[in-house]
Amino acid sequence: MNYQPHVTVTSTKSLIHLGSLDSFDVTEGGKIAAQLIINFLDSGNADSLVNAFNIYNELIPNENFGGEYTAFQWLCTLLLSGDASKAELMKRADVASWYDLLAQNDFENLREYITYKYHFAEYPDDEVRRKVRFLEDFILFSNPDRSRWENTYEKLPLLGINVGETVIDCGAASGFFTFKFCEAVGPTGKIWAVETNPMHLNYLTNFVINNNITNVEIVRANVNDIGLSPDVKADVLFMCSLFHVLYASLMEHERDSYIQSIKNALLPGGRLIIVDNDLVESSELPYHGPYMDKSLVISQLYHYGFRLVDAFHFTLQRYALTFKLDETLTPIIYKEPKKGTVIPVYSHSSLVHYRIADAAITAGYSPNGQEAAALLLDALMLSGSERVSALKRVMEVYERLIPKDRIGDEYTALVWFCKCVINETPLDQLVTNELDQMFYNTFAPDDFDMLKRYVNSKYALNRPLPPLDNLPAVSEYITFNNPNRELWEHTREMLDFIGIKPGMSVADIGCGSGFFSYHFARDVGDKGIVYATETNKEALAYVERFAREFGMNNITPVIGRLNDCCVPGKSVDVVFMCSMYHAVYIASLEFVKDQFIDSIKRALKPGGRLIITDNDVVFGGIPPYYGSAISKELVIEQLLAYGWRFIAQQQLIPQRYTLIFEPGKTS
Repeated sequence: MNYQPHVTVTSTKSLIHLGSLDSFDVTEGGKIAAQLIINFLDSGNADSLVNAFNIYNELIPNENFGGEYTAFQWLCTLLLSGDASKAELMKRADVASWYDLLAQNDFENLREYITYKYHFAEYPDDEVRRKVRFLEDFILFSNPDRSRWENTYEKLPLLGINVGETVIDCGAASGFFTFKFCEAVGPTGKIWAVETNPMHLNYLTNFVINNNITNVEIVRANVNDIGLSPDVKADVLFMCSLFHVLYASLMEHERDSYIQSIKNALLPGGRLIIVDNDLVESSELPYHGPYMDKSLVISQLYHYGFRLVDAFHFTLQRYALTFKLDETLTPIIYKEPKKGTVIPVYSHSSLVHYRIADAAITAGYSPNGQEAAALLLDALMLSGSERVSALKRVMEVYERLIPKDRIGDEYTALVWFCKCVINETPLDQLVTNELDQMFYNTFAPDDFDMLKRYVNSKYALNRPLPPLDNLPAVSEYITFNNPNRELWEHTREMLDFIGIKPGMSVADIGCGSGFFSYHFARDVGDKGIVYATETNKEALAYVERFAREFGMNNITPVIGRLNDCCVPGKSVDVVFMCSMYHAVYIASLEFVKDQFIDSIKRALKPGGRLIITDNDVVFGGIPPYYGSAISKELVIEQLLAYGWRFIAQQQLIPQRYTLIFEPGKTS
């Protein structure tokens, strides 16, 4: 049988969701119940817990499937119970340990989690944010009532973990499956609990020591491999609620290396078991958080040499897929094929890539990029002719890197800086407009001190320089407002295709630091208008500043929302989105995305157009775009499902496309 890996698009729903960027997943009912738990902790009034329990009874069948509500309701039950019932509820060591971590120091951890997760207070710093992220995972994954939504104990035997086997629990978190597997394999078996988060690792280590567990070893992994020594071989590598991160958040070379480490760890005939959350296209309640359609897993692992040999569902929202590393096997076909548009998958490249905060710890640069940055920083530290000669050598290094490494990243901007410092090309030939001048003025003072600190911080060079505040924002600014952006993107040719004319009205949705808003404002002229919309207030303040300084009165800054572009109804000829639709696709909750797309339709004048520029998925040895990307086929098929008409496209380089849509006729 000839098998072609593929995915099928049947509706407006995204095939993968990494997690919400917003607070839409915190509902009013959930917030009230959480506050009642805090009220009990403060007052000891049992009525608060009873009321919280009853609210969760109403919420659990209707929202937050697989979320923390069942854990919090279990906690209400425990705290309302007598001593005998409490002892029964906490007879398992892992359950008692879960409670102890939340209850220590008068429930300090539980209080902190509820306070910040439910937005009763703003995060004071990143350290607290990281701790709350850990507590969220801890509460969800080690939930004592997890089997209530997952059918864990009923379905666990189907995984086929046998006495005496060696199992790697990859992404073990706080050990929910680790310690169940250690019972299943018995004293003659072995469990390797692999994790990256230091807080989970600390919890796992303490639990193993405190409970005298002898057949579990804790291993710290990294983004490139699972962290085991080459002599460790396993019968099973198990991965729960992690593959969606490998698929969508890791850079391709990181994922390639990580998958290779999995291959290296499996014994001949060994099994790779992937448990993750499925796309739910029926009226059933979907999983509350990250999910990925199982076809994405199956198709990617096929190209890595794995063949699907078994599969089942814990629930409609949760699947388990078993693979073997044997390219001679014909993969089983799990479930009946769905009716819809089939998109073939030709390589192990992911169809969508998105770096969401805290989803995966990636470096943000390649080894070659780090070496070039070190040469650049060394050159900037020199003076006179030595500096000029060194910077010319740096430019040669970047010229070799630009066509093949991190396409679209800041390399062309760093070459531009080199030319500015060398000063052999007149500055007015390098700074061609007001936006370039503002860019230059940001980094040039004090002998390019900010540039030096940026390169040192971004590329982890650890030179004795002061740290740079707000590194991610500065990095985005350099990449997006890069005066050399034309060299890789062919910006002017792209703008000619988009066809902005004098007098037009344009909405630049997700305008960032205003690169396209600036060019649109020049193109529409005094009789046109540009709505520069952005959810990031700091970025929007930069747009307001240059619009004011440059006298661009035709730019109207707008604070957008994730479910609303916030542009007046029937006001614009063009809605433009650059490097943004991938985020709408993968990071928005479905109803948030629905509302956002609807707001775009409302904003367009009759005959108006939606224009999407984004980064394409490439394969066949073509170097990928450095950052987030989405297959244009996914964009086209989703918007067709929303009722748009696809009318034109342009693709000047393999890594970048522009798509033009019109609203379809409404009945």
